[in-house]
Amino acid sequence: MKFEIMMRILFELMSKKSVKASYLAQKFEVSVRSIHRYISSLELAGVPIYTIRGNQGGFSIVDTYRFSTSFMTKKEFEQTINALSAICDSVPNKELESVINKFKSAIKYDDNGFSLNGGNLIIDAGPWGDTVGYKNKLIVIQDCIENNKKLLIKYHDRNGEITERTIDPHLIVFKQGLWYVFAYCNLRNEFRFFKTGRIEKAIIKEEKFTRQDLSKMDLPTNFWHASVNALPVILEIKKSCLSDVEEWLGVENVKKSGDKFIADVLLPIDNGLIMKLMSFGDGIKVIEPISLQKKIKDCADKILKSYNS
Repeated sequence: MKFEIMMRILFELMSKKSVKASYLAQKFEVSVRSIHRYISSLELAGVPIYTIRGNQGGFSIVDTYRFSTSFMTKKEFEQTINALSAICDSVPNKELESVINKFKSAIKYDDNGFSLNGGNLIIDAGPWGDTVGYKNKLIVIQDCIENNKKLLIKYHDRNGEITERTIDPHLIVFKQGLWYVFAYCNLRNEFRFFKTGRIEKAIIKEEKFTRQDLSKMDLPTNFWHASVNALPVILEIKKSCLSDVEEWLGVENVKKSGDKFIADVLLPIDNGLIMKLMSFGDGIKVIEPISLQKKIKDCADKILKSYNS
């Protein structure tokens, strides 16, 4: 346990300009005194750590300190390269390609007998039947992010409305198997998530925007229902469509209750949800809320009338 904490402290020092003892103590759930002991042990091991005094001070490590490539095993190198390559295949990035090449060159330098396997991680960004068009959209978005250029998009929202708008793309986000772009919308004057699959057209503009500093903590984790009414939904699921519902909601959200399967989740109450529930036919039944149950019944009645007319 002590060695594990020491290594994690070392990685913290190598990834940050300086780190306070109080921060390390809180992060690793130990006392400040223990942190000082770990720092001393690292210094005895030859790690060039120095202390910065004052309120803004902390522990730091000399900029020239680097790990030998031997600190990672061949398998760890291989898995790292494969994971980075899978991401780069979907969202090409020059810096990421450079990192991959550096990893590969480090392996070649240390062991000429090492060969990289094909890998067991594949990320295919596009929908079934299309990979090129979808990937090209991601490339355009990535280019705008890197060069702070505004992007003109033709966007289909979940309610079927089609708009053309200019956005300032800041981040590409991969969530629940889907790609999004987090951007400032010049039409709505606010930051929003745009599902890449709903972007019909993306054209780079010459006009530039001022990028805002954003981190993962700045993103609304439940962004998918930011603009619609989201409510707790209880669903009763038949075994015949259990697998499809588990893929949709996640197996962790579907529980067996007697001879039935129940899902209790937070979902956006909109036309998109109604269409999704209707696609399961009688394999899924809304238990709560009653308002959603009524919307499903009304939709089913309209379908029935259209066939009886």
